[in-house]
Amino acid sequence: MRLRNGDFYTNVFTNKLYRLNEDGDTNWYLSLRDEEGYHETEKTSGRDMIRLVEGGYKKSK
Repeated sequence: MRLRNGDFYTNVFTNKLYRLNEDGDTNWYLSLRDEEGYHETEKTSGRDMIRLVEGGYKKSK
């Protein structure tokens, strides 16, 4: 699996749509936009983000 900045993933448990983001320090995080604004998950390494995405998310188009 390869991470791509800007890809969208749906959480298989909550059915919420998240956007995958990479910051300037090559850390990865998922962001959720709802009526209250943007919410970010904890920043993590690419390897850990791959495990997170494969374990509970499906790629959205």
